[in-house]
Amino acid sequence: MNSVEELLTSHGVKPTPQRVVIAEYVMNTCCHPTADQILQSVADRLPVSLSRATVYNTLNTLVQSGVIREVFTEPGPARYDANLDRHHHFVDTKTGKIFDIPWQEVPQLPQELAGKYKVHGCQITFFGQMED
Repeated sequence: MNSVEELLTSHGVKPTPQRVVIAEYVMNTCCHPTADQILQSVADRLPVSLSRATVYNTLNTLVQSGVIREVFTEPGPARYDANLDRHHHFVDTKTGKIFDIPWQEVPQLPQELAGKYKVHGCQITFFGQMED
């Protein structure tokens, strides 16, 4: 059994060929792809045709089981990220590329929020352009 199959099994996900191919793709890319981008990238890796519904259902299963996470950086389709470490995102508005920002590089929320809100988590998304 390969490592992706073992990962899926350890999270309670049956490693079907479609799930393995989709999980492998998301885990081996850092571009935070959409479901449609994933479909286009992996469709030719399977001997049978892959439907959009299968991709969406597989991504939902992978998110619910904790294998990957769903990321929303702006209005539009969800994107998928295999980096489960706490981190933020930077969206390059010129290219549309999304980059991970290490958690420790962004100051924590002010203590004033702790008294007013019960924060369960946060993710900050920065928008701008990468400097050359």
